[in-house]
Amino acid sequence: MRAGTIAVVVLFLATASQAVAQSPATDSGTALGGGPGTTDTEGQPSCRRGDRGRLIRYRRVASHPTPASTRAYFDEWIAFYQDLYRFPPDIPVRFKYGFDSYKVTYCTVDAVLPGQSTARPTIVTGMVSVPRASGRLSTVAYVRGTAASYYDAPSNPNTFGELEPRGESFEGPPASAVFAGAGFIHIAPDYLGFGDSSVPRHRYFHAATETSSAVDLLAASRPVLARLHVKQNKDLFIFGFSQGGHTALALQRELENAHVDVTGNATVGGVFDVEQWFLASLANETTVTVPLYISYLLLAYDDIYDVYGQASDVFQEPYASTVSELFDMQHFWDDILAGLPATSRALLTPSFYAEVIANRQHPMRVRLRQNAVDRSRLDAPVRVYHSPLDEEVPYADALVSIDRLRRRGADVTLRTLPPLDHVNSWIQAMPRAVTWFRTLD
Repeated sequence: MRAGTIAVVVLFLATASQAVAQSPATDSGTALGGGPGTTDTEGQPSCRRGDRGRLIRYRRVASHPTPASTRAYFDEWIAFYQDLYRFPPDIPVRFKYGFDSYKVTYCTVDAVLPGQSTARPTIVTGMVSVPRASGRLSTVAYVRGTAASYYDAPSNPNTFGELEPRGESFEGPPASAVFAGAGFIHIAPDYLGFGDSSVPRHRYFHAATETSSAVDLLAASRPVLARLHVKQNKDLFIFGFSQGGHTALALQRELENAHVDVTGNATVGGVFDVEQWFLASLANETTVTVPLYISYLLLAYDDIYDVYGQASDVFQEPYASTVSELFDMQHFWDDILAGLPATSRALLTPSFYAEVIANRQHPMRVRLRQNAVDRSRLDAPVRVYHSPLDEEVPYADALVSIDRLRRRGADVTLRTLPPLDHVNSWIQAMPRAVTWFRTLD
């Protein structure tokens, strides 16, 4: 992101709420902005250059009026996934408030794709969840982990339901309940490719678009909160899970480079060195999700950077003919896994597998390295939650990244979790982060 672009967004962050402070409160949806070029030829909302962070519309999509209803919402999600993840009964979560959730549609930018000279403006969606609490409230920018279906996004409040048009959301319900239920304004971008985004495939582990979708939602949320008469205090926290750990550090870096204060940043199961995670995943022949992550990375980086010629150069048949369609953002997670082999070695051609491991200057590895987030100085304190038994993101790799950040002057604290898997680590870390955030605000 160019400095001039983010400066415009930061200015908007500071001034947008003042521009609409006298507008009446509403949850029925509204459009802000306007003028030539804000709709397409069919009358649908669109974004143009210079529109980053512009709010298009918002609407209330969920309401949990009391702490008891917030607890019921969280417990419903736990019960739905209990057979799969075996959550323990002692999750240290407390709910002090009810909350309301608003789906927000706004403008951001896509990646600079092959053959383009600039990033094109695009529409994206996200969720703003507001606790039913008085006074000035702290804000948590929540950045989510890996998903592969357009409907599996924070702006979808449903734990379960029909696939069309409001299918299941994995991370959205428990995250909004934990943070908004604790009294934080919860702001969570869907990322490009999810929700109502028209981008055909998510830009997986692409730091610039992960960051722009989050920065621009922070801007677009200001007029929403103003119209709802919700007041923010100066404290801005970040929380990221898995892929979201990558986004969290990239977001902190971008905000601090633009002189926006971040109060604290917490991650769990986070990927910070994407190249190392890619290599570790290639070597991992026991975790069933690894071929999905490897495929997703290869397809997304080819979309963004053109890192290989054709699918058959990378993927073995029959996967070369089917893998792109599996990642069309329309398939269920389990259906994608069912369409892939058990290991990356069975997924990839022997020549590509050997070359990408041996050649540090392979185009894929060069681009992965460019998206690392553990090589810059960060000012606000960072707390890294990680389990030694995390089966998807190696604990040892997290230690290496923490050391890199510390050597660059970052205040990073490791909190080693009990022996938990990737998802249980996340569920346990969120309420712990709430407690830590309260010591900083």
